[in-house]
Amino acid sequence: MYVSVDSLPDLTPEYQQTQQQAVRDAKVVYQFEIVKQHPLDYVNVSMWSLFGLGSLWMMWIAITDGPWTLALFILFFSGGLLTYFYYAGNPDVKQTVTLTEKGMIVSDLQLVPDACFAALRYSGYVGIAISVVGVVLVGPMMFIGAGAGLLMSFKMAGVENRPKTRVRPFHPDIEYVMADNLCAKYKNDLTLRRVVPRIELENDGGVKDELFSRNKEFYFLTYASTEQQQDEIMRHLKKFINVEKGDY
Repeated sequence: MYVSVDSLPDLTPEYQQTQQQAVRDAKVVYQFEIVKQHPLDYVNVSMWSLFGLGSLWMMWIAITDGPWTLALFILFFSGGLLTYFYYAGNPDVKQTVTLTEKGMIVSDLQLVPDACFAALRYSGYVGIAISVVGVVLVGPMMFIGAGAGLLMSFKMAGVENRPKTRVRPFHPDIEYVMADNLCAKYKNDLTLRRVVPRIELENDGGVKDELFSRNKEFYFLTYASTEQQQDEIMRHLKKFINVEKGDY
């Protein structure tokens, strides 16, 4: 049975914060951790290879026709990016699913070595140093490289590996459908699950489309699990909400 979006509470910032905090403070009923591993992405591998070949070609041109500082800049800059994309382009993700009496919390942390982010940050700073030396030895045209390296280094300096956490409260008046997303592929027999709220919107010419989307997003949740973990979480879920398996 679907519930009308008009019957749901207004999603004010205060209401959302209160509901999410209630989920965090509630008693933990069930929790599990898994590591999501994607199959090898041949598209990304091809892109990395092309980028590496392009960088080598640019270095060869810089060595033969241009200043050596430009070749060093390309070396450190492309090396940092390749290191980052190698690990972060298709990383393993540690997922923690926590079920409480008031809702669910899903936290995703990319398993990327700290050295990867350090390489990305420091490659920008090395690029600045090389460009500044190039300004002295080559001339003002190297300011272009120094400025680009400075701008990129500021972006690189802010790169940190932090978990992404989603907190989704349960609403007592909403029925839910537990649907599997078979399009998402993971190793180790993991399946992407979707907890879909049954919320309906009457045909009003699109006036309340944004309200409908916000409510869907606020109560909607995805996570990955094995069949054994899914059976266990469904057993607990049915104590708190009206949920059934289905297609969506």
